[in-house]
Amino acid sequence: MKKRRGKDVPSNPGIQGEGDYISGSAYQKDAKQFAQQHDTEQLARDAAPKDESERLEMAEAEQQGMARAKIRKPPRPR
Repeated sequence: MKKRRGKDVPSNPGIQGEGDYISGSAYQKDAKQFAQQHDTEQLARDAAPKDESERLEMAEAEQQGMARAKIRKPPRPR
């Protein structure tokens, strides 16, 4: 076993990179655990913009983030 970022990983972990099975498995486990332990619908409602200025600010931040993305998604209808 090797140490990577404080975790033990197999010395021959198989496919890594975009097919990183170790990280994918850990993510799936953590995402499932989070969804089971939290009211995700309430969290989404809490994260929604509170007013028009906040909605515009969030839309601008989304546009800035998408401008750096390799794949461009079409704008969502507002």
